[in-house]
Parts: sequence; C-alpha cells; structure tokens
Amino acid sequence: MNLFRGINGMAKNQNFTAGRVEAYKCEAGKEQSILWDGKSAGLGLRATAAGAKSYIFQTKLHSKTLRLTIGDVRTYTISKAQAEANRLKALTDQGIDPRELAKAQKEETDAKAADEKSKELLVGQVWNEYLDYQKDKMTRPHIERGKKWGARHLKDHENLSQAGGEERKRSKEKTKAGVLYPLMSMRMVDISADVLADWQKVEASTRANNARQGFEMFRAFWRWCSIRPEYLKIIDVNAVESKELRDEVPSRKSKRFDVLQRAQLKPWFKAVNSLNSKVAKVYLQAVILTGARREEMANLKWVDVDFQWNAVWLKDKVEEQGRKIPLTPYLKGLIENLPRRNEWVFSSPLSKDGRYTDPSVSHHRALDLAQLPPVTIHGLRRTFASLAEWVEMPVGIVAEIKGHKPSATAEKHYISRPIELLAIWHTKYEAWILEQAGIEFKPQDGAQLLKVVGGTSAQA
Repeated sequence: MNLFRGINGMAKNQNFTAGRVEAYKCEAGKEQSILWDGKSAGLGLRATAAGAKSYIFQTKLHSKTLRLTIGDVRTYTISKAQAEANRLKALTDQGIDPRELAKAQKEETDAKAADEKSKELLVGQVWNEYLDYQKDKMTRPHIERGKKWGARHLKDHENLSQAGGEERKRSKEKTKAGVLYPLMSMRMVDISADVLADWQKVEASTRANNARQGFEMFRAFWRWCSIRPEYLKIIDVNAVESKELRDEVPSRKSKRFDVLQRAQLKPWFKAVNSLNSKVAKVYLQAVILTGARREEMANLKWVDVDFQWNAVWLKDKVEEQGRKIPLTPYLKGLIENLPRRNEWVFSSPLSKDGRYTDPSVSHHRALDLAQLPPVTIHGLRRTFASLAEWVEMPVGIVAEIKGHKPSATAEKHYISRPIELLAIWHTKYEAWILEQAGIEFKPQDGAQLLKVVGGTSAQA
C-alpha cells in the first residue's frame, strides 16, 4: 500500500513550488488536506479548514505510522522543509525515532545548562538551604534531641554567617560580620583546601575561638553538601579534610580551664551584683548555683517555679519531661524579686520574644570588671561541678542536679532521690559558695537580704 495515496487510490504527489504552496487550500468539507511532495519522500503540506498551513513528515517506523510537524510555511522555505524531511527519513530508515532523539538531545542540553548554572551557585545560597533543612528538622517532634539542632545552635550558625552592619539594641556599635561571612559570597566550585586555609589564617589572627567554631560549622555543612547529588558534582568533597587546613584551625581551649576557681568567686559575685540589669544579675548567679545549661535557665517560666515547695522544673535536653531541682533559699529570694513582665522568669522588654537571650554580654562585662580571665556561660555550669567537691557532694547528686545521664547501673535503675535529699546537699553547696563570695545571707521577714562582706548592704 502506498502510504501517500489519496482518495480513490489516486496519488497526490506534486513537486512543491512557491506558487503551488501559496495556492494550496483545504478541501471543502474537511478539517485538513495534505499535499505530498514529489521530490522528498514523506514531506507533506498540510492545510487546515482554519487556514493554517505547515510542512509535515510522515513515514512507517516499526510497523507504525509516524507523523511529525516540521513547521509553519511562513517559517520554513521549501528547500529547508525538504532538507529536514530528508534528515528525518535518514533517521527512521535506521530505526531511530526522531522524537526520542530530540528528547535525549534536549535532556543533554538541559543537563549541561544545569551544570553551568550550578557552577555559579554561591556558598551563601546553599548555606541558607542548609539552615532551612535544619529548621525543618527542628519542627518535627518525632526526631530525638541530639539528632536535630536546638535554638541556640541555630542562632550560632546565623550569627557566624551574618553580614554585620546592623544596629544593636544596647550599644551604639553595629554588629560585626561573622567569621563565615567571607565565604558566603564565593562560588561553591571555588572552595578548596587552600582557600579555606587562607580564610582560617585571617580569622584566627583576630578571633581564634570563633575561627575554630566557624570551621567546625562549615565542615559539617560541606559534608552535608557531599551527600547531595546536586552539589556532589560541583564541590571538592575533600576541601575540608586537608591536614594542612586542619593545622591552621586553632585548637579548642581545654575545658579544664573554663571554670571559676574558688578564689575568683568573691570578685566575680561582686562584679555581677554591680551590673545594672537585675535580670542579668540573677541569671548569672542562677547558672553557677544550679549548674543549669544556658538555654535551660533562659527558658525558665514562672509556672515552672514552685515557691511553696521550693522546687524548679528545668526543660532538659536529656529527659523529655525535664527535671526537678531544689530552689535553694538564696536563689529563691533573687527570683522572687524579679519583675513579672510576662511568662518568662528572665524576661526582657527589648527582645523579640520577651525573653533574656544574650547573657554573654553581661557576663563578659562582669569578668572585665573583676579582672578575671575569660570564662564562658557554660563554664559557670562546669564551675558548679568543680566546686561541689569542696562540700563533698556525692557525684550522683551533682549529676542529677546538673541533668547528666546516670552512668552506673545502680544510678540508672535503683536510685531515686527525693527532692528533699537533693535540697540538703544543694543548700549546703549554696551556703559554701556565698561564704567564699563574701556574701552574708539571712532571711528576714520573708525578704532575702544580702551583704557583701567589707561592703554595703544591697537588696537582690
């Protein structure tokens, strides 16, 4: 059967000319009519009832009719249409489907374009995607703590990658660019071990601790990128693993020295109590007196404080329900005298969520006033464990108050200490701390008064 024979078996093959193409029209009563070219096999001129005309190609491929549109007659000349038809005929004669070939070519072109576009990706763009990924994990309650970030960890990532130049709420100085910021404007493909080593040299010369912390964050980010196909092709996976680079990263300071010594308690307490902010005064003392984690204490709400039975519920990162610790006499007086602005015990009228969020500023100011070496907020938690030995507090009780997981079998399964027992040791510890700090504390008519030995009386 002739594929191109028309009605009544008459072949409708005519050599295409400009005049013939111009004059050809759809037969009356039909939706479309096709005129076949006498020169190029499979090339047809299709005219529709609506007046449109285009070149088509038709043939048999794998025993099935294949029809393709070449293009509008206003776009293609006769010679170009014939050339395209001949090309398509050569492909189909080889058993190649032009549609599949075009699809494969488009995919290859798109892949090359995507690769070129991905090479222009900036670190900052992917970093923001990384933070969004972590934020999403933080919202999923079924993911255990420790397998997702906390609010403070997220804030540290944002701070170390910030551009800086923003107005501060409590200072005339503007915020400084984070140590990671110089990397944010670089292309992903340009990050190498040498680039990172040069970056560390610059940052470590002025802020060593932040440089180390920034490197650890960036290394985790880079490893995250390395397990994602869209980034694996364009990054140097080993850029963060170079020994030469790691040699440039400042060493982590020994945690043994991130504590206050017994002799430093007196100047520290005196400096803390000289701060203008009552919330800052109480917060810093609360951390050293309880060994609580930074965010545990900052997240304390009034409903979590039981003044009748002298107990405090802290939201624990170890146990989902948190833990109950004693509310010792001196600390109770400090907390009772705090302003009740909202739900937070340590409130702030200036912060976005009404909660005290940046105790490090006040703590550093107190350390400067007392002329003491640097100690972190977490170092105050370590101080609690370190100084508890002076009152011979049992290790298990120290761990329970601090919220550490029990290690020994007996601790895990058999010992359940009542709050009264914890309070005996905790109160003993508090009294010893106040003695070393030179603070006389005596409850008087329900109000907690304190007196700095050798100084003047002051109310918490």
